[in-house]
Amino acid sequence: MFKLDAKKIIISVFAILVLVISWMLARSTSLSEKELSAIFVSLPYILAFFALVLSVWFQHSRFFYAICAILFSIIVLSSPGKTNIIALRNGISLLIPIIFTILAVTEERGITSKQGLKKGICIIVLMLFILIDSGRVNPYLAKLKPAGIMLVDNKGIQGIPRLSVFLFIVCLSILLTRFLSLSSNMDMAFVGATLGCFVILHFTEFIDILSFFSTAVFFIFIISMFEASYSLAFHDTLTGLLTRRAMEQEFLRIGNKYTLAIIDIDHFKKVNDNFGHQVGDEILKMVASTIEKYAKGGKVFRYGGEEFVVIFPRKTIKDTLVIFERIRYGIQERSFVIRSSNRPKKKPEDKSLYKGGTNRIRVTVSIGIAEKSEDLCTSSQLVGVADKALYQAKSNGRNCIRH
Repeated sequence: MFKLDAKKIIISVFAILVLVISWMLARSTSLSEKELSAIFVSLPYILAFFALVLSVWFQHSRFFYAICAILFSIIVLSSPGKTNIIALRNGISLLIPIIFTILAVTEERGITSKQGLKKGICIIVLMLFILIDSGRVNPYLAKLKPAGIMLVDNKGIQGIPRLSVFLFIVCLSILLTRFLSLSSNMDMAFVGATLGCFVILHFTEFIDILSFFSTAVFFIFIISMFEASYSLAFHDTLTGLLTRRAMEQEFLRIGNKYTLAIIDIDHFKKVNDNFGHQVGDEILKMVASTIEKYAKGGKVFRYGGEEFVVIFPRKTIKDTLVIFERIRYGIQERSFVIRSSNRPKKKPEDKSLYKGGTNRIRVTVSIGIAEKSEDLCTSSQLVGVADKALYQAKSNGRNCIRH
């Protein structure tokens, strides 16, 4: 379900903002190609190389092949040689949305994996087709009718084929849908890159606009890869919560007044032993979502295994006891159902025909709380006290709170 938050808004605006700034800079310069400095002309290629290195380092096949496609487009558009420039531009205008759509709907499996290599072969075949066709005497791609928009043939601005415009719209729709439904920041980067490529294809005769926008596109990819690596380091992939490393960073800036609690799932090892780790993972996600639901104003971290940490800045134990009781009770009342292995995929109209049963697991948690004070001046001391309180809760029968 789509959930709007501040981070998503910032990411959404960022890619568009980079393109707007690039447009303003491109409009403000009237330099010819000869007058442009060597650094400015080389900047897109420098950033492209840096982006390729990062994509290989982080094994992001989507970014890697997208950057390769854009770099190929810039090179052949800047130096078309003896090829038909109209066929070349039309082919690239088809290539970009097709490749971006393929990369959007396929899973990320790394560059050198079997699936990653298949993507690369597919993209190479498309590139070769464009080069071969644009080198013919009567290229097929040159016959595509341009879209009837106001910019066509207006002061050197070229139009792209109608089919290309349609493919760009389809590509943007898929990327935006994925971003809104899956909260995938990578897809928002592709939205900005798609819009940037759309502009580039209309201004291939203007070296300044081509350089500005290609630089902007590669810059968007670089920032997105850094953001993706940050998310991997500071967000737990299973539950989506902040990690222990993020908690350590939080301690550096939290201040001198806060309350910390360690939440541990009771008898979690038995769940894994009896029902398997897949069921255990689902219970971890259920508990994590319940903690987030009730811990308003606090920050939730996955501490390790079946343990979670909740930190409430500027609050005392007295302020948070009611919140932690809601968390404990909310998890207790939210029983976990394990479906039978012979459960049909579709719900039968006559329930008497289905004899399979279900297992219900009653999930409970124990909570240990500690508050920052003069005696507890370090985060490690506070965690130690909360851990002792958690041990007391376990010793007193579990499913309770101690501080």
